[in-house]
Amino acid sequence: QASQFVHRHHVALTRPKMPFAIVNAAAPVRLFYEVHRPSGWEPGKERGRCFLCMGFQTEGYTWEPQVQFLNQLGFVCATFDNRGCGRSERPVYRYTTKMLARDAMELLCVELGWKPGEVHALAISMGGMYGLEMLAGLTEGVYSDIAHDSAAFRSAALLVTQTAGWRRGLEGFLPLGFFQSVASAGRPGLTAKAKIYKGMEQAFSKEWLRSDSGVRHPKTEVALTNGQLLTRRGAKQHYAKIEEGVDPENGLASYLAQGLAIATHNVAPPRLRLLAQRLEGICPVLVVCAGRDRLVRYAAQRHVAKTLGPAVVEVLDLVDSSHGVTDER
Repeated sequence: QASQFVHRHHVALTRPKMPFAIVNAAAPVRLFYEVHRPSGWEPGKERGRCFLCMGFQTEGYTWEPQVQFLNQLGFVCATFDNRGCGRSERPVYRYTTKMLARDAMELLCVELGWKPGEVHALAISMGGMYGLEMLAGLTEGVYSDIAHDSAAFRSAALLVTQTAGWRRGLEGFLPLGFFQSVASAGRPGLTAKAKIYKGMEQAFSKEWLRSDSGVRHPKTEVALTNGQLLTRRGAKQHYAKIEEGVDPENGLASYLAQGLAIATHNVAPPRLRLLAQRLEGICPVLVVCAGRDRLVRYAAQRHVAKTLGPAVVEVLDLVDSSHGVTDER
């Protein structure tokens, strides 16, 4: 039924650079997505396929550094904006990580027609939370109607994420650094530019934001810091969305809806233990942890690696990194 719903309501790709798909029959939403192919790509001759899931209030374009690298290695990559974010629809009601997982799985299996068993899944932060639901759901048969008989992904990478949300008390509570950075950004008298940089300090270290990015301004040839590069990248998307008739601001309702998904997220210990057993030897898992993270507690990230132990082939422990590991590293 879900597959029939998607095909019946599919949005024709009349604009190649703006593909959309309507997914999730239980809670329909139109998702914006992009497929990035290597130079000289020929159908069926790619090295592999990667499906990248982004985090809270962050758009798929921010996977750009990883996509460029993976394309150079011969991988085809798919990125998308979660519901409530970017160019995707922003329905106003409560979201859950199970809902977000269903969105992603239908995009992957129905719209793209990819088999999970042939796909490498990469998921960060909130994306890692519903990524855990995707991994568990595949092994539990939740997606048997669309997953082409796949019981697992080919591999999975879970970056700076956690097994439970804020409602689980200390297990999923935000780090103290988050509240410190929010208070700092809200100080009276700050300029708009200062507020932007203070906001970025939630995800990135001051040292990294102020470091040379290796990129120069296209007109002045002045060296750009990492913070300036991120700001320019965000501004480019901001004005592009205005030209496309898309509100560049996600809005408070979307912020709260995704926040509720994080707060109520919980993959219970019995499910995690069973998931670890089922993934072992079938779907190798990489867990990435950041020791200076202000958005997800370091202990919670380590807990992901511990509970998935038998299936985890590597833990990349970046003790000096902040939440934005995909940019900082």
